[in-house]
Amino acid sequence: MVRTATRGFLILLAVALNAWPLFDRDRPARLVVAARAQSTAAAPFFEDETLNPDSPHAMSHVASIAELFGGGLAAVWYAGSREGAGDVAIYFSVQPSDDTRWSPPRAIVTRATATRDLRRYVRKVGNPVLFSDADGRLWLIYVTVSIGGWSGSSLNVTMSDNEGRTWTRSRRLTLSPFLNLSELVKNAPAALSDGGWAVPIYHEFVATFPEVLWLHRRSGEVVATKSRMSAGWYGYQPAITPIDTARALALLRDDDPPRTVSIARSEDAGRTWSAPQRIELPNPDSGLDAIRMTDGRLLLAFNDSPGGRENLRLAMSADEGRTWSRVATLAEERGGDFSYPFLMQARSGDVHLVYTWQRTQIRHVTFNTRWLDEHSGGSLR
Repeated sequence: MVRTATRGFLILLAVALNAWPLFDRDRPARLVVAARAQSTAAAPFFEDETLNPDSPHAMSHVASIAELFGGGLAAVWYAGSREGAGDVAIYFSVQPSDDTRWSPPRAIVTRATATRDLRRYVRKVGNPVLFSDADGRLWLIYVTVSIGGWSGSSLNVTMSDNEGRTWTRSRRLTLSPFLNLSELVKNAPAALSDGGWAVPIYHEFVATFPEVLWLHRRSGEVVATKSRMSAGWYGYQPAITPIDTARALALLRDDDPPRTVSIARSEDAGRTWSAPQRIELPNPDSGLDAIRMTDGRLLLAFNDSPGGRENLRLAMSADEGRTWSRVATLAEERGGDFSYPFLMQARSGDVHLVYTWQRTQIRHVTFNTRWLDEHSGGSLR
């Protein structure tokens, strides 16, 4: 009883300090769900590669991947001597549609450039999320910290109209009139019917809880508001997965016993959310990601353990997240660290996944749905 009361007080305090706004009444009510796509490959295929094989950095972490408007892929991650170090930068690489090779990674955000663009002191950068819009523009949302740890973070945005060759000056997103701290991002946004985005974000100051960042570009300006998921007492770092134009799931990382994946549901395109329900899959307080594939099935990438990140597995659901079946193991090694998966299905129907491999490299996996069906219940190792 005392623990519950204490947690309730801390969460109320965090809400008061952060001053999150009420729902934006002008928010569009519809989510965009991709049309069914079929891979051009006639047979099952699976490819696994390293994006930064010659990295000079001791640490590489938190990758995301996006499809370029004209074809090809782009990826980002952060790297440096260690997580949170002053030499950490956000790196960018592309794979043109007519080439199987990735470009040499180059830094697109550093402490120095973020300090200059944001006109405020930046101590460290992290957690980049990359995505593309219908006009071919690349968006990058990333985290900066000026003082303290990740709980003192802010979100920032920059864009590119030329597939990442140049970027606009970063802008800090003002999501609260008081402090404007402790907002982080990890997973991809859900597209909205008016061209905006529902970005899954989360709060870490005093208490952890999931939120939605509502992002639009109007008259050349970025407009951002946020709302909190009414997702109970636990769960954060959400992965928003549309089911149709109105319904969505949010799969949540869990930092409380018994440490299992939990799911919150929305029936109104993310305006309100149910209390989360635990499912049978474990979660060792580790990042996960999920997408709705164009055939309607849900695909989840997660660490299949209540206490470690020694494996990375895929699971699928054919009944909107009510039941799940394990599909395949992508990585597994005793004492290993395979974490922070990020999923994306390309227009071709092929699925792309990037993840942190042993905290030193970023791995990129590509496969088609035929491979998923063939390897259901199987393992690569």
